[in-house]
Amino acid sequence: MSEVKKSTEQQAHDLLEQGNYLEAAELYSQAAKTFQRQDKHDRAAICLAASASSRALILGEKTFHRVALLYEEGAQEAEISKDLEYASMLYKYAAIAYERDNDNNAFSECFFKSKESYRKFLIQSLSHSNFKQWIERMGSLFTATIAYLLWGYGERPHRIILFGLVLILVFALFYTQGSFLSGKVPFKPNFSQAAYFSFTTYTKVGPEEVLYPLGFNKFFAVIEGFIGIFTIPLYLTGLCRKYLRY
Repeated sequence: MSEVKKSTEQQAHDLLEQGNYLEAAELYSQAAKTFQRQDKHDRAAICLAASASSRALILGEKTFHRVALLYEEGAQEAEISKDLEYASMLYKYAAIAYERDNDNNAFSECFFKSKESYRKFLIQSLSHSNFKQWIERMGSLFTATIAYLLWGYGERPHRIILFGLVLILVFALFYTQGSFLSGKVPFKPNFSQAAYFSFTTYTKVGPEEVLYPLGFNKFFAVIEGFIGIFTIPLYLTGLCRKYLRY
């Protein structure tokens, strides 16, 4: 049985070299299905990617949707076989094909999965890296994890809104433990006053209140304002990047 599968893959390779791209693509797909039934997901991923590449070479092809589907299926097989770096690459190819086919939703999903597969690959690779590689990959992993959590690599901008709301409430709780100066009178704010100050500090919008934080509240206000300076532009960038495609 395995000889038949190998023969199918080899026939596809021969057809590809001869320029018979469509026939090669079909045979690669058949070989992939056979490998899937055999639980050889790494080989299935390679054959699906080869099938997608063969279809992409067909002159005059008017749609890349089938190509994108094959790359995406290949990426899923690579994930099952734990080859996350290869999965990341195939998801990226799928995203490019979807974009060329004007399927923006599928592009967004595959782009996200490409980045997330690579982040998981970095985690996976830490255990067998030398010291220099470990440092480099740890830095890349930290950056990727922040991008994943904060805005989903630009494809989940709503996460920044949730992050901002949580941040405003957390800092409001901190502010209630300290004091503010209004005019010349220091006072301890209740939660609604602290939440309002936290909102205006984070977003830099709203009427300017003559409130001056005292003690450790100064430190909290500086930190919150600093975070707001960077996260709000990220939200606007993600929103434009995602929705202006339509």
